[in-house]
Amino acid sequence: MKLRSDVCLLLEGTYPYISGGVSAWVHQLISALKEIKFSLMVILPNQDYIREMKYDVPSNVIDIRRVFIHDYDFPDQCVYSNPRKRKLFNELENFIGQIIQNNPEGFETVCRCFDKTNSNYLTHEDMLFSKQSWDMLRNLYKKNELGISFIDFFWTYRFTALPMLPLFTADIPPATIYHTISTGYAGILGSIAKIKSNAVLLLTEHGIYSKERRMEISQASWIYDENKNDNRPQKNRSFFKQWWITLFDSLSRICYDHSQEIITLYTGNQQQQILAGAPMDKLSIIPNGIDMNKYKAKPRKIKPGQKSFNIGFVGRVVPIKDVKTFIKACKTVLGKMPESKIFIIGPTDEEEEYYEDCLRLCEMLGVKDNIVFTGIASVLDYYPKLDIIVLTSESEAQPLVLLEANAMGIPVVSSDVGACSEMVNGMSAEDKSLGASGLITGVASPSETADAILKILSDPNLFNLMSQAGITRVDKFYNQADLFAKYLNLYEKYMY
Repeated sequence: MKLRSDVCLLLEGTYPYISGGVSAWVHQLISALKEIKFSLMVILPNQDYIREMKYDVPSNVIDIRRVFIHDYDFPDQCVYSNPRKRKLFNELENFIGQIIQNNPEGFETVCRCFDKTNSNYLTHEDMLFSKQSWDMLRNLYKKNELGISFIDFFWTYRFTALPMLPLFTADIPPATIYHTISTGYAGILGSIAKIKSNAVLLLTEHGIYSKERRMEISQASWIYDENKNDNRPQKNRSFFKQWWITLFDSLSRICYDHSQEIITLYTGNQQQQILAGAPMDKLSIIPNGIDMNKYKAKPRKIKPGQKSFNIGFVGRVVPIKDVKTFIKACKTVLGKMPESKIFIIGPTDEEEEYYEDCLRLCEMLGVKDNIVFTGIASVLDYYPKLDIIVLTSESEAQPLVLLEANAMGIPVVSSDVGACSEMVNGMSAEDKSLGASGLITGVASPSETADAILKILSDPNLFNLMSQAGITRVDKFYNQADLFAKYLNLYEKYMY
């Protein structure tokens, strides 16, 4: 008999195998709600990702299952068409046609097409190797007048369909509530779970998945661009980039439609959700919080004329964190404060080519002796040593690092992304009256970042005021105990 959890968390490429802000939040949630029995359904690219857990999973997690979206088992022989499946292919064709038109209606019908409890259902082999699948693609190509070669359309469809297929047949843990921590593939898996079991689906979006994918796809070099050899200015994206963007927009819409409640961290995110099609009556905000007992609040002080400081960056060494902007800013800061030390605290192995680029940049700028890449490390070992924390991300939701730094009395400099401005300057009138706990800069602006660092570290009075404002703000508005109590109330609303 399978154990039934109270809440099954649906996780895409995060906890417990990948570290980071969302993973830390999940771990804190589970640890805080000891009376809730959790299960985990983790979506990973392939089995290479399960070699090591990055967290000690709490005992109230009673089941962990995985689905791999890039591990494929292809048949050795031809798959013959089954006339009894013609209706299923017709329904699937209609749904894909609606996705192309950015109108993803009828997902429940698609789920039934892959339901193994039916006498007829579509298998992976049917989808990829049958003549009926080929005919379906030919029909879609003709009906939609796509203006590209069929072979390009065929392979683009294949690459987008392959990761979806394992989700429809995944062994999802039984649960009273399914709680997905993003839209995308995890949101689709949550929608499938809800449809199959008639359960409750909750969604928490830390970052807006469709927006983040749109940014990545717009810059992606791995997606074929039929216009790449055309040097004339292009008003529109290539068909293939637009295809991927439309797909992820549709995945978000499907998850929004099937969720009972849609939660995010701050008002800016909520506005993005509304623009992406989320129903307003389902929306609410529960911000991130931290354990004030863990981060010992102590106002910091610097001395007049002090020239040596410890400057910290906490985050993964990956492009979206824009570590290069931080390094360039540090070059300017070291020109004014040459004895300062810079610590880049976070994993370096997720995108090794980018990490190598950062090392080369440090050498080229002549700052490699002042900058330490710590790799994975306990931030609690470093926070007491740091005078300022800098965040230069191109995209964030409500980064925990700013809360942690402010709780420790460390002023911050942050790019103007996500909730960072209201975290630093305050959200409500009461919050704003506390004063700023740091400075906000433009995205990808080494000069603004350097100026902000120098301004804070050169003014002891400003530094001290920011230190105290951060401690007070986090304790009053971002106390983890208060915020996780809201999730407990939400779970209990649907459990009993």
